[in-house]
Amino acid sequence: MNVLVGMCGSIAAYKGLELVRFLKNNNVDVRVILTKSALNFVTPLSCQTLSDNEVYLDQFVLTKGIKHLTLSDWADILVISPASANIVGKTASGIGDDLLSTTILSFQKPVLFVPAMDQGMWLNKIVQRNVADLTNYGYHFLEPSVGLLASGKIGKGRFPAVPLIYKKILTILEKNKPLRGRKFLITGGRTEENFDPVRVITNRSSGSMALELLEAVICRGGQAKGIFGEISVPLPEDLEILRARTSQEMFQVLKKNIGWCDCLIMAAAIGDYRPKSNVSKKIHVEKLSLALEKNRDLLKEISQNKKGKVFVGFSLEDTNGLKRAKEKLLSKNLDLIVLNSAHAVGGKNVKAQILKKNGKTMNFGKVSKRQLANRVLDECMAELQKE
Repeated sequence: MNVLVGMCGSIAAYKGLELVRFLKNNNVDVRVILTKSALNFVTPLSCQTLSDNEVYLDQFVLTKGIKHLTLSDWADILVISPASANIVGKTASGIGDDLLSTTILSFQKPVLFVPAMDQGMWLNKIVQRNVADLTNYGYHFLEPSVGLLASGKIGKGRFPAVPLIYKKILTILEKNKPLRGRKFLITGGRTEENFDPVRVITNRSSGSMALELLEAVICRGGQAKGIFGEISVPLPEDLEILRARTSQEMFQVLKKNIGWCDCLIMAAAIGDYRPKSNVSKKIHVEKLSLALEKNRDLLKEISQNKKGKVFVGFSLEDTNGLKRAKEKLLSKNLDLIVLNSAHAVGGKNVKAQILKKNGKTMNFGKVSKRQLANRVLDECMAELQKE
């Protein structure tokens, strides 16, 4: 993959350097164009060192080839990161007065803008009109995140997480279909059940599948909200995530937020059992026997008030998997269920099947969790379009 990165004048330009390093670490060939304003924040030497390639500054140089054309021929995608309001406005107006702007105008392949600016500037009606116009022309945007800005204020305008930008690039090049603002509520991780003040019963679910789903929704232009129990993976600061530790807490957060979504994807591993009693002091005994009882089936209870939404469940099985998944599909009133094995827990790759309520079963070979997430979203959109 060849990625051409354009950097504009922004305090977030140092994070553009992080993107260059991240791309190189993922075996991507990277070249960098710097605007004159960007030179106030990063140096050509730092870009050259991290990209291991020549850095481009000037439109008119006495070297072979017309730079904005040769770079366009070389790259698979052009990523303007960080993108300023200035470059967005110039592109929307068809202005090409430096190397980056002329490259954008002549680029015949995907172009991704990753804006970073103060919230007031990002929400300015003229900037939003320019973004809307460029989106209609086929340009791609990864909207800024909400967080601490250079001004010291909290708002929307923060440079997105670098791994999310990388996944957005992959999403564009893989031509995944847009989700067109659909709302996805995604649960992930594992629940815990107390049996004394310091000890719990739980499972090994990491939360990685749910995180891939959450990020895939954002990269494909949907709206996402996550509900996570305990996890073994870091969660991004700039995505909307709610937390719930026990199954009862998860149920309450689900009930509160289910009305918001078009689609519920229940990827959390809710504990099957809980202790019948929970003592108030730490247990000190030589031998311990716990009496367990079955936990409530959250998805089955929530699905009783489905009201036209698409519901997706997960079934992790090692024996009679297909039979058990079909039973869950029917008993929980689901539209889809994803069947995989215990080998999926904590791993990066899975072998999975998607079962649909119409009886269709899709079998996948070994795929990454990111690839599986996108296949699940494809099927969710197919169901939503039936409405």
